[in-house]
Parts: sequence; C-alpha cells; structure tokens
Amino acid sequence: GRGGEARVLAALNHPHIGAIYGVEESEDVVALVLELVDGVTLDERLAAGPIAFDDVLRIARQLAEGLEAAHDRGIVHRDFKPGNIKITPDGNVKILDFGLAKAAGLQVGAATLGTPGVSRHATQVGAVIGTAGYMSPEQARGQPVDKRTDIWAFGCVLYELLTGRRAFVGESMTDTLAHVIEREPDWRAVPE
Repeated sequence: GRGGEARVLAALNHPHIGAIYGVEESEDVVALVLELVDGVTLDERLAAGPIAFDDVLRIARQLAEGLEAAHDRGIVHRDFKPGNIKITPDGNVKILDFGLAKAAGLQVGAATLGTPGVSRHATQVGAVIGTAGYMSPEQARGQPVDKRTDIWAFGCVLYELLTGRRAFVGESMTDTLAHVIEREPDWRAVPE
C-alpha cells in the first residue's frame, strides 16, 4: 500500500537526496516528514546567470549519484527538474520530492511548464505527469515510465546547465510536449 512505498522512500538515505524522515498515517492520509533543505533551487541558480563549466560538472555528478542510488532501490523520481533540486550554501546538491507522487498514491498533476502550485491529484490512469520541458517522450505520451525517464530528464537538466536554456520549449504545454516527442534540442548551443 501507500504506507509501504512511503517507507521504502524513507529508507532512501543519500547525501544528494533530500531526506524523508518518517511516515505518519492517519485513517486514509499518508504524510511524509521531509528534510528542510537550505539553499537555492537550481531554477533560481540558473536565473542568476551562466554557471562555470567546473561547477556544471560538480552539480551534474552529484545529481547522477543521487539518481543512481534511488534507481538501485527501484525508486523513480518522475518529476526531475531544476525546481526539484537544491544547492546548499556549502555547494552540496540535493534532489527533492523523490518519488513522492507515487508513494502518496498520487500522480503529479497534469504537465505544467513549471508553474508553482501544481495540483498533485490527477490520479486518472494514463495522466500526463511531470513538467512538460523535462518529460521523456513516453511520459509525454502518458505511457508507463521507469528509470530511463529520470535519465532523460537528467539530460534535459544537463543541457540547461551547459546552455542556460531549456532543451525543449514551446509556446504552450502542448507545443512543448510535441517538441519532446518530435524534435531534437539545438545541439549547436552546447559548448564544445
């Protein structure tokens, strides 16, 4: 059940993953007790201007280690994006909201372009979950996802770290999803 999945998440202890300290269950509600991570989101850091190549490598390595640790335990994030990544004042990178949607028996609401306050209650089967610009093609199509979806999203985040712009962007959510499914990013934007 939901509590069991939440307990698997609570056991996920890694320096690059925001900790889940516990699970509180009351009747039909499962609440997770999360680590409060100090620092700025990667979204905020990207908005502040270009990131030096050495810093990109350091950030990307930490993200990859966090994802790998979760995937080794069979946990998929499903909504890996700069807004779910924090950089602490001492430079440690932490992935937040790991697998929370699935653990809570919910799906992260219909895709958004990154607007805050996304509903987490789109529980219909085949719902498009995640954030449009970081979705894998299978996720954009509403198909089942596995760890490869997180690896795709990691690639989108790495592209953004290197170029300062999103790999896939359109004028609307639908346009963005179409770009994900049909197009390649502009590889010329990536530094040699």
